[in-house]
Amino acid sequence: MNIDQGLFPILSDCVFDLEREVPYACALALQHEGERVVWQNKRQIVEEIHPVKGVVLTVFTGKHFIEAATNDLTSAALRKATRDLRDMAGYDGIRYDGIEVDPGPKMKKAYRVECKDRPEQIPLNEKLDALGDTQAKLRAMDSRIADAVIQYGHTRDREVFVNRNKLLYQHLRRTQAVALVIVREGAKSASLHTGHCFQGGWEHAHINEQELESLVSDGLLQLAADRLIPGTYDAILSPEFAGLFAHEAFGHGTEADMFLKKRSMGQAYMGKEVASPLVNMSDDPSLPGQAGSYLFDHEGEISSCTRILVGGILTQALTDMNSAMRLNLPRTANGRRESFERKAYARMSNTFFESGGHTLDQMLSDIDHGYMLDRPSNGMEDPKGWGIQLEGYLAREIRHGKLTGRVFSPVIVTGSVPELLKSISMVGNSVRISGLGMCGKGHKEWVKVTDGGPYLRLRARLG
Repeated sequence: MNIDQGLFPILSDCVFDLEREVPYACALALQHEGERVVWQNKRQIVEEIHPVKGVVLTVFTGKHFIEAATNDLTSAALRKATRDLRDMAGYDGIRYDGIEVDPGPKMKKAYRVECKDRPEQIPLNEKLDALGDTQAKLRAMDSRIADAVIQYGHTRDREVFVNRNKLLYQHLRRTQAVALVIVREGAKSASLHTGHCFQGGWEHAHINEQELESLVSDGLLQLAADRLIPGTYDAILSPEFAGLFAHEAFGHGTEADMFLKKRSMGQAYMGKEVASPLVNMSDDPSLPGQAGSYLFDHEGEISSCTRILVGGILTQALTDMNSAMRLNLPRTANGRRESFERKAYARMSNTFFESGGHTLDQMLSDIDHGYMLDRPSNGMEDPKGWGIQLEGYLAREIRHGKLTGRVFSPVIVTGSVPELLKSISMVGNSVRISGLGMCGKGHKEWVKVTDGGPYLRLRARLG
């Protein structure tokens, strides 16, 4: 049994029964499944992504949120979970004189990601042949390629949300393609990957030849790369590096559940200047086609754009229902959970710097000595102290307004979030979103996100 709109009646009954006893109740049904195919030199892997399916019932007692979950979707099991949850709410004590949960306007909506080519209709041998051809093409590009891996993945998420006013259904399909090369010359070796992830099907399973050539070229550059002399330089972040910066800076820094725990300095700076006036940053789960997009979050909030930074001013946090209600903040569509067994938190979706008005040539033109940072690998931020670290594979040297072709590897950016954001002096005129990311809360609670931006010019401490 797949999760679909057929669950509306029974989940509505559960919500109705719960709200006989509590001020607010809702139900969320989630189903996650998919496949992964990997082509390596000596083996191929075909595997099913572990399917997960279940329902979580939520009540607000006037004091606390309490939940009960089950992976049994029968009417009997859902009614038992309803009774158990009602009993737990009774033990907690019911109050009607405290904070109120807004169930939102009455609505019934459904959303399905359309596929040009449905993966389940593509024969496995056709998928293997396509990945094998791409891997062979990649390996043939240079004799120094020691290994090459091509990976394709497709996930399907069916989700139903019900409260007293809302009946919502979405079927999200995401397809990811990744290419990885390992290059070797003498005793030196290096690895690099590229790829993308979008909403849709098999039509997104391919990586074009130009992107593969760029991957090999940059991988080989690492073999001859020197170590960068640490210091403070004029720097240009590639759109992918800018995306990592957005994610670590005021993606995590404005997740309002951290405000509740007093673990984010962002709370004290709402409405204040924290970046250059050129800087605008948003989180938008309604972006068409992006892998981090959805119609509604896991608490029934319809997706819309949240402008985190406007003209350098920290304007809005990313909220889940609990943090918005207790902190009296606007509700945003960022209440997300890893599965029906996990708690909802304030989480990012598609987080990015907005475009500005500068071209890359304008950014390069008056840099006497600096670096363009490209191919990000990972990053981390301390929301309480605003320290940040961004890591990447390539720093491309800039001399006298031109890229010299010389590269340094790896490269690390360190500093404070506002120091880096206030140093931004130019913002590129075109945004590029990278879809390969997953985001955890600490080391767990993984959800699909993307990030991106335009080229950014700034001053940065590099090592």
